[in-house]
Amino acid sequence: MSNTLDPNTTLLVLGTSRGGTTLITAALGAHPAVAMLDEEFGDAVFHVTGGKFRGNKLCVPNQLEWDKHHQWWHELFAFSGYLRKSMLYNLMPCGSLSMTDYLKRSPVQPICILRNPDSVISSIVKRERRKTKVAAYRWSRCVNFFQQLLDEHPKQENLKKPIIINFEKLVASPEATLKKLCLEIGLEYHPQMLEAPERNTRYGGKTFDASKAADSISDKYASFLSDKTLTLYESLIAASIPAETDNNPVKACP
Repeated sequence: MSNTLDPNTTLLVLGTSRGGTTLITAALGAHPAVAMLDEEFGDAVFHVTGGKFRGNKLCVPNQLEWDKHHQWWHELFAFSGYLRKSMLYNLMPCGSLSMTDYLKRSPVQPICILRNPDSVISSIVKRERRKTKVAAYRWSRCVNFFQQLLDEHPKQENLKKPIIINFEKLVASPEATLKKLCLEIGLEYHPQMLEAPERNTRYGGKTFDASKAADSISDKYASFLSDKTLTLYESLIAASIPAETDNNPVKACP
């Protein structure tokens, strides 16, 4: 392997809601050497014991933002279903730590998963009963957040280079994607990671479902997404793992 994972590093799985974060979290959590938390809004991730590598999964921007974090008065929105679905509520993350807070506490390895906007937006609208405008904002902000991570990486000592995962590649070629992820992290690949769908407590399944991969971006939500964000999305997807020319061998745990 090209590097070794520092035990003081926090693995942070990031993505928009309905974007595949739970699946990649389950894959990492299935690794015997990793202890993953699922949407822990506080600082419990820094108190993991037992010698395992620690990690947490958070959705951007409704759970994690760069500088903003949860405030007590956000709870006032809980008294109104209308307000909880408003754009204003979605501008306020529910996590008590911001990205800046994480970087002050430990080195952070961002693992960023991107999914086709059509799939994400339609799922948020249907399953979370949010307006299309809110769903599109979440996806767009997540894309821009990932670019912000890439831009800040050279400037921040505790910010490791973000690893970009394409959800469509993950479900179509899970083993290749997970092996490359382990190589990038500095962690020995373990075949148990392929049990992620079965270990996914939120959306259980027996296998990685390639039918959930979207082939292209339609015009359905075009009016809600800027050309700049779509161009940025395409560039991030192009930089995702595994690269098509990658033939690096990956050592697997027995």
